[in-house]
Amino acid sequence: MIKIKFRRTPAPPIEPKLQRPQQVGAMLFTLRSVPRHHDPIRAIIDNHSGSRVWFSEPLAYLRGQGVSLFRVEATDLGFLDELYRWWAETERSEAFSFDINLFFNDRDWVASLREHTPEEVRRIIEQHAPRVTEEDLKPVFMRDRA
Repeated sequence: MIKIKFRRTPAPPIEPKLQRPQQVGAMLFTLRSVPRHHDPIRAIIDNHSGSRVWFSEPLAYLRGQGVSLFRVEATDLGFLDELYRWWAETERSEAFSFDINLFFNDRDWVASLREHTPEEVRRIIEQHAPRVTEEDLKPVFMRDRA
């Protein structure tokens, strides 16, 4: 007979962690690419001092297609040059082409990075990306209260 041990003390409650942007005035946008390159793309964005991936998903299925997605808040878009360099080098070494797409408001497709230079993408984001407001930083249950 197998004796089952039960926990003598209850497990601590799960504290949900709310992921959201943290810097007022930061530009908000989403990048989507192939799942294979999730970790290097995230590292490039996070290693730059003016940008942060506040949410990422290594494998999401959108309309039947597997993608990795990155929700980014950035005050500086300096990571774009490094991202383009890494991308060109990766395509050369793997002989496999892939694209990175830019979205605003998580669902509104804006551009394919393949079709634009880093300067053009930087200009598009700076001019049209939504910004983090004070209202975005309030807890959800406090937003509608005066």
